[in-house]
Amino acid sequence: MQILKYLAAFGLLIFFSGCKDQADFEPKTKTEILLNYTWQIQEVNATGYLNGQVYLRGRTAEGSQYDVSKVRLTFKADGTCLAIDNTGNSTATGNWKLSNSDSKLIISNTNNYLLDGEGDVLTITKSEFTFSGSRTYKNTTVQATVKMTPVP
Repeated sequence: MQILKYLAAFGLLIFFSGCKDQADFEPKTKTEILLNYTWQIQEVNATGYLNGQVYLRGRTAEGSQYDVSKVRLTFKADGTCLAIDNTGNSTATGNWKLSNSDSKLIISNTNNYLLDGEGDVLTITKSEFTFSGSRTYKNTTVQATVKMTPVP
C-alpha cells in the first residue's frame, strides 16, 4: 500500500512538471512569433507621395494626420487577423498568411486598401516585426517600410 502512495505521488509529480504555463511558451518559428503578440507600429519610413520618416512612436504628434500610435495588428492561428485603425475606434478583420519561405506577408479581405496586399518580410523576432510594400495613395505609389513592436 505504501508503494502505491509513492508511485501515485511520483506520477503526479511527473504529470505536473510536464505541464507548461502559457507564460513559459517560447515561440520558435516566425509564425509562432507573429501569433504570440499584438503588434503596434513603432516607425514608418516612406518614399513616393511621402518621403522620409513619416512616423516614429513617441515623436510624432498625437492626433496629427500621420499619428498611427493606436494601430494594432493581431494575427490568429486560424489564418485570420484583426486590425485596429489609427483612431483606435474601428476594427477590420481579414485573412493572413506567410508565403515564399516566410519572406512574404499576404493580408486579404479586410476591405482596407492599406492593409490588403503583399509585403516583403524583413525581420520577425520577438521584439520586432518589420515589413515593406507599396500601395497607391492619391494616384501615387508609396513604398513604405513599417517597423512594429509587441504591445507592452
